[in-house]
Amino acid sequence: MSTLELVIGIALASALAAATASGAFQLQSALAVRSAAAELAATFFRARAYALAHGVTVGIKFRRDGGRYEWALYRDGNGNGVRTTEIASGVDRSLGLSLVWPRNDVRPGILTGAAVPDPGSPGSRLDRPDDPIRFGSSDICSFTPVGESTPGSVYLWDGRDRMAVVRIFGRSAKVRTLYYFRGEKSWRR
Repeated sequence: MSTLELVIGIALASALAAATASGAFQLQSALAVRSAAAELAATFFRARAYALAHGVTVGIKFRRDGGRYEWALYRDGNGNGVRTTEIASGVDRSLGLSLVWPRNDVRPGILTGAAVPDPGSPGSRLDRPDDPIRFGSSDICSFTPVGESTPGSVYLWDGRDRMAVVRIFGRSAKVRTLYYFRGEKSWRR
């Protein structure tokens, strides 16, 4: 084998390794976003199941603490829904189920450096990129004893090019997850 053949062989092996590593990284990123969205959807299902089983309104209160997110489940204490002021005053009590966002690869967030389409309004761009948790004017998603919920969305971002949005629909409490990749024109299932 000549030196030229050896150099060509090494170059081809390097190119193949780089292409394989890039594909593996893309797959890992896509799986991370999908699994983070599934974990969040499971939290919504858990809160709804508790509300149905115990006949009480249950809310998931999302909170940002510095650079990390956390959430906790609260039980309505006076029949008017779970409210931030009533959590603070102790009227709406914690169910003892709380979680600090456990992942470093995907977090609540909205992709920066590009206009992201609004999944709920085709042709529009997503506003307020600094607010990835949207349940009306609060960061609480509530589930009633009959299974209805507060409509809203939680956006997840891998810090690079991929996003997911976990959306909750009010009366049905249906959970739907959509995915977005930087540069695409719309979200997909």
